Formats: sequence, structure tokens, C-alpha cells
Amino acid sequence: MTKRLYILAVLCALFTVLSFYPGFSISLLAFPAGAVFTFFYYVMLSRFIKNKDRKTFGKLRKFIEYTPFVFFAVFILRRAGHSAGSFALDVITVLLWTGMTVYSFVLLFHLSEKRVEKYYPELKKTESEHKTLGHQILEWADALVQAACLVLLINLFFFQLYAIPSESMVPEFMVGDRVIVVKTPSGPKFPLSEAGIPRLRNYDRGDIIVFRNPHYDDGKESEVRSFVSQLVYMLTFTAVNINKDEFGNVKADPLVKRITGVPGEKLMMVDGILYSKKQGETDFSPVQEDAAWAAWDLNSLPLSQKEMVHYFPLSEETFNLMLSVESLRANLDISEAAETARRIAEEFEYLKPDRDTDITFDNLEEILPSSKMELTDMFMNNEQTARTLLTVNGGSAWFSAFMTDWTRNPERENLFERRSANLNILAKLVFGRLILRNAQLILANTTASEFRADPQRASLLADADVYRFYISAHDQRNFGEFPEGENNFIPEDSYFMMGDNRFNSMDMRHSYNVHLQPIDPEDKYSFLYRSNLAPQYVHADKILGGAVFRFWPPSRIGVPE
Repeated sequence: MTKRLYILAVLCALFTVLSFYPGFSISLLAFPAGAVFTFFYYVMLSRFIKNKDRKTFGKLRKFIEYTPFVFFAVFILRRAGHSAGSFALDVITVLLWTGMTVYSFVLLFHLSEKRVEKYYPELKKTESEHKTLGHQILEWADALVQAACLVLLINLFFFQLYAIPSESMVPEFMVGDRVIVVKTPSGPKFPLSEAGIPRLRNYDRGDIIVFRNPHYDDGKESEVRSFVSQLVYMLTFTAVNINKDEFGNVKADPLVKRITGVPGEKLMMVDGILYSKKQGETDFSPVQEDAAWAAWDLNSLPLSQKEMVHYFPLSEETFNLMLSVESLRANLDISEAAETARRIAEEFEYLKPDRDTDITFDNLEEILPSSKMELTDMFMNNEQTARTLLTVNGGSAWFSAFMTDWTRNPERENLFERRSANLNILAKLVFGRLILRNAQLILANTTASEFRADPQRASLLADADVYRFYISAHDQRNFGEFPEGENNFIPEDSYFMMGDNRFNSMDMRHSYNVHLQPIDPEDKYSFLYRSNLAPQYVHADKILGGAVFRFWPPSRIGVPE
């Protein structure tokens, strides 16, 4: 047994040598950390060999117990620097750490209270001595630290218990549900490295997975902070979470979502229906099973589930209003809309007191730059816009271009683009009628109160509010061809994820940044809207595991569907 104890010292020394890093970074601490532990382990072993008493044996045993945890930390220290070794070195040290860990457990098995006397009769158990309060506190602290480290390793490589923090997966998961996530088949890696267990599985559409949030920086510094925060989270029994962003908010990381897109296909969502096109196919077709997962109208949930939902994005009334807009744009008669748009433009030109002269495109841009055409702002400023168009040279030309330029080329490539163009047209027809009515009232010299109280304006403004509402929900119900490009598809080992609660899920459809986007990019006079659409797929390396069982609360125990 003594030889076996010395072998562990040799393994510790070898790992320490492999952890040597000559550069000036935090990685420099790996070698001295391993060296200090190895030195004191050797000193304690030498003392025990010379004087085989229980007190020294207890200290030696503690060194063996902490060997896996200490050298796991040494590995992380070496990898924490900006350049801390090759993949081959990572593999060698990971294999060595695995061997040391197994070897330590074997030693501890043979050095247990029941077996140690077989190897060292001198350690025959005597009547236990009285322990002071301080000694008992140290034992408790030791037990807690070891338990936290062991749980951390289990969480990294085998399985983890997650508490659901948000309502993005309602009704499958409610806030506070606790689920078991199995990690081993997903190929967990040692922190800050690519070395670890090989991935043993692929994923299918419909699988619920936990994965690292790709919206956050995945650089070395961020990875170190994430690992340290997880360790602190364990040591404080989930009371302290230091994994925060630059604004001090706890990061939404990792995420729990459902796989809705798989390798070899491209996706599109229109009016809440997910479409897919695989390589070799010419047309998109609906993903039938997605309709069973997507929860669009939470008001239709059973009462037992509704009582657990905290936030309803849409009331039953607004949900039906949204469906009515989608029906309108799906059934829009393009020819009739084009004729109406031309008529409105002609009526405005007839009303304008002064005819336009010497108009160029640059003149039109000066009247109302395209960057100022955000839909909500345009409707809010409708009165001022009407007055401007009535008084400036080029006003009627700009208005005519705004209303009719899209009619030059009304065809769009795919369903998403056609429906987006139709939405833009519907909003333009309301805006055009509103500008025309404003012009009629202004030229009739109506008073301010009469202008505000005009029933036709009120009706048009109510219609405008409907489109303002819909455009605010547009990015939850729609996204364009993804990945873009005729020959681009979701690559091998990559997946697209969404939350089931589509109106309340920041997932792979969205970015955390908002930008102004034309509703119809093919129309140079298109309304703009504030969009956060930026679909992205996630490589399997970022997947931590699959959610396989919901174990809390008792009323919701079961396998996720």
C-alpha cells in the first residue's frame, strides 16, 4: 500500500510538470499550485511512513480526498490564460487527471475504516477522542466543500438539476419547475478546453435541450467568469449568482429551448407557421409537429395551467386582432390595392395648391429621408407630414412615389416576403387616406378642435393603431428564409432552437440589439420598424444536455413531450 501511495505522489508531480506555463498570465499559477500540493502531500506521506498514527493518517487521507479537486483547479488555471497549451496537451492532462481521480478513489476504498488495518495494523481503532467545537466546524466545512466540488463535477459531466427561470417554455415548463438534464451523451468538455467526453448522440426536432447562450461573449475571460460563478453558486447553495452582464443583470445563460430546425434544411416562419425546405426540395412546406409545441394563445390553456402563468403577452381580444391582420394581408388583392394607391396619390396632387416643378430623386429624399420613415413615428406625425407635403415643392411627387413606387414590381420571391410586402401596402393605404383627409381638412380651414374630432380621421387613426400593434408583434410571428441564400442550409452538427411560448421567448430568432428594418426591403419607400430579428443556428458543441425528466413540483412530475 505504501508503494501505491508513492505512485499517487508521482502522478501529482507529473501533472504539475505538464501544467508548467512560462508566460505572464494567470496560467503561471498552475505550476506552483500543483507543486505546493504535491510537496505537502509528499511531506505528509513521509511523516506517516515514519510514524503511523491516526492523526497523521487522517491528514494524509484528506490530501488523497482533495487530489481530484485540486488538480482539476490546476487544469483550469493553466487553461485560463490567453495561450495555455495545445489540444494535445489538454487531452494528455485530461487523461492523466482521469487516471489520478480513479486511482485516488481506489486508494480511499482500501484506506477506509473497515480496511485500513489490513495494511497498517498500527492504526487499530481506539476509543474516539473528544472533538472540540472548532474541530467539528472544520469537519462540517470540509464536508460542505467536498460535497460542492463533487456536485460541480457531477453537474459538468453527468447530469444537473435546473430550475426553470422564465416562461419561455410555457406550458411545457413553468417558472420554478425543476428538471433533470443528462449531460454525458452530449459530450461535456473540461472547462476552457475542447478535451472531454466524445459526443455520443445527435438531436432531433422536438428535443428539449439546455445550451450555452450564443448571444454572450464566449471568449476565455467570459468562460472563466462563468465557471467561477458556477462554483460560487454551488458553494453558496444557489444563494449567490455572480454570472452577470456588464449592466449587473444575471445572464440568461444557459438557455432551455426546443430544437425546431435540424441540419440540412432551411426555415421560414410566416403568421406563426414554421416552414422547412430540405436540400433538393424546391418549395417550403409546413412543419406539422411544430404546431403541437408552439403556444401562441395562452388564454386557451386549461385553467390548471393558466393559474401558473404570470404573464400573458396578448389578451384573447388582441390575439384575435392579430389574426385578423394576418388574414387581411394573406388575402390582399394586389391589383385593387395598386389602383387604390394611385387614386389616393392623384387626389392629393389635385388638392395641392402649388404644382411641383423641377423634381429629382434627391429633392424627394430631402422632403422625407427614408431613414425617418419608421411606421409608428410616421403615423404619430401624420398632421405635420400632411402640412409639409402640401407646402413644399415636390410634396405631391414624394407622396405619389411613396404610395405607388411598389406597384412597379409587386412580385416577391417567397411567402415571407410577399406577406411582408402586403403588410407594408396595407399600412400605406391607411396612411395615404389619413394624409389625404388631413389635406382636405387643412385646406378647408377647419379649426383645431374640428380637425381632432373628425370621425373619418378617428377611424383611420384606429386602423393605424392596429398596424402599429401588429408590427410590434411581427418578429415573434415571422422570420424570413434562414439561412439566407439558395445553397445555404443549417450545417452538420448545428441546430435552431425556439421557446414554446413564442411571444415570450428570446431565442435563436432574435438578437439582443434592435435595428431599423424595412417592412418590405424591395420598396425603397417602405415603412421601417424596430426589429431584433437575427436568426442563428447553434453548434452542437454549445449543447450541454437534454432535459429528460421534470421532478418538481409533484403535481407536474413527468417526462417532457
